[in-house]
Amino acid sequence: MNQENKISRSDLIAKCDQYLNGEIKEEEFENYAWNLITEEYIDWDDDVVSDIIYQWDSPEINFPITKQNIILWKHQLETDEDLLADYNLWNAHIDRQKKICEKYDSKWNPINKKLKIGVGSDLNADPIHGLRHPKEKGTTGWYIWTGEYSESDDFFQPMCAEHLLQIRPELIKYFGLDVGYRFLIDKNGYEDVWYDKKLKNVE
Repeated sequence: MNQENKISRSDLIAKCDQYLNGEIKEEEFENYAWNLITEEYIDWDDDVVSDIIYQWDSPEINFPITKQNIILWKHQLETDEDLLADYNLWNAHIDRQKKICEKYDSKWNPINKKLKIGVGSDLNADPIHGLRHPKEKGTTGWYIWTGEYSESDDFFQPMCAEHLLQIRPELIKYFGLDVGYRFLIDKNGYEDVWYDKKLKNVE
């Protein structure tokens, strides 16, 4: 087989860059993958290349074509580290939740991923604080924020818990902690988790 008919990681990385630079849209991404799959004289450099091509061809059963996921696919092509499940699948974090609960002597009390979390300030900043009150209708009881805490009524805005997967997926493993627990973490691996019984009493 001719070398020119072999699709390499650098080919897919270039396609990711085209998307991230706004040069192509989602439909063109899927068409690119479909054309490669149906081309008779195409071969792949390795299994990572073929796996990603098939994911791109069928986003409805794999992962959606989004900017965040394109960044993750590019990361996988460059490093072999696959983080797609962490940023897209809630259940990928269940075992991690149970380990955190065991580590800090908490009952595992998982939340409904469709319910709301109170979010304050920029979630891309560090460190990030979290605490869990008893849940009210439509909420999980969790509140997270970075920077200075505020008592202002509009400090916290509601966000569907599931949406955090594409922003800070490393937070999800703490959301199985029971009512009354708090955490403080950062992107460098710092972690502090403790129980605060005052959180169980909400006026």
